[in-house]
Amino acid sequence: MALAATVQAAFDPPAAYYSTTTGLSGSALKAALHERIKGHTVLPYTASSTDVWDALMVLDADPNNSTNVLLLYSGESRSKTLREGSSSGNTWNREHVWPLSRGPSSTGTVPGTDVFHLFACDTTVNGNRGSLGFDAVSFTPDSEAPESGSNGSWWNPRDADKGVIARALFYMAVRYESEDSANLELAETAGATTMAKLSTLLAWHRKFPPTEAERKRNHTIYTTYQFNRNPFIDNPLFVDQVFSGDTPGGAWKRARFTAAQLANAAVSGDAADPDGDGRPNRLEYLLNTHPLLAEASGEAATTVAWLPPAGGGGAARLALSHRRQRYATDLVVTYEASSDCATWTGFTPSATTTTYLDGLTDRVTVETPFTGARRFVRVRVERP
Repeated sequence: MALAATVQAAFDPPAAYYSTTTGLSGSALKAALHERIKGHTVLPYTASSTDVWDALMVLDADPNNSTNVLLLYSGESRSKTLREGSSSGNTWNREHVWPLSRGPSSTGTVPGTDVFHLFACDTTVNGNRGSLGFDAVSFTPDSEAPESGSNGSWWNPRDADKGVIARALFYMAVRYESEDSANLELAETAGATTMAKLSTLLAWHRKFPPTEAERKRNHTIYTTYQFNRNPFIDNPLFVDQVFSGDTPGGAWKRARFTAAQLANAAVSGDAADPDGDGRPNRLEYLLNTHPLLAEASGEAATTVAWLPPAGGGGAARLALSHRRQRYATDLVVTYEASSDCATWTGFTPSATTTTYLDGLTDRVTVETPFTGARRFVRVRVERP
């Protein structure tokens, strides 16, 4: 029995949007994602009709004050009327997270106007960042964005922007391969069309996963402006599948174990249970719980409930409910029942309900008739 179909939440892609990527990793997955997202509708940088300015005033609008935008690097809420060119004073403008000087070339090119890497930003802060790459360095706080700053060689953004910036750069490196006047790459060392530092961007992506605000921005670009999506917001495991060559399970582990732990099967192996909570890592992966932290509070990862006969007739039922990592495509999930906890028999659920929890997790509830004096149910997780 395969995993139940992912429920469609407000900011999800269409169900078959990434259908050509199943089972792929590394360069093959990168190529498939490139084909999926290329050829988007290009916005003019400045025009009398809908342009990049108009898009950013929607995409970066302050949800608590619709007349303002939220600025990258500082999080400040500033009036939309203070955009550069239409006002004087403390203005904001359009920050290119992937600098024009490292491949996009100019605002007259397709990558130079791609709103997936463009954000509202204080004009002075934009100039201070310049074309610096991103890294986790000690920095001198910027006077207009004190949680961000540079050491003269690298720019270190505030924590709230780290994952957003990383995923914008991952998108650019996949979207622009050879056409559209750019061939953009990510590496440890910067070059003419290469941004750095890949290892830092990977770490930021794993530590700061997409928020609902980022998912909403991604979806609005798709439905209203460019009509393509950032795959790394839709499916965070794609990042390590592309840039580290992992399976989905391997990508999930990289976000939760150190390099030393990954090299130790007694800690990170599928059957290991490093936190001693009775759930091996394979099950923690399915449930999207933390393999190093025994769950002792909060929402239960799995529950079983007795349900009375539906409509006053028929048989009573047992409902097994469990969290499910939305992108655990390399697992086989089955459900089993027993009367004595010694002999287990697989069953096909009589009903299955999937509900959305967050961008990484759903909750699946399956039902089976309650028969006999006792009945136990469990979820079984295996590799294909």
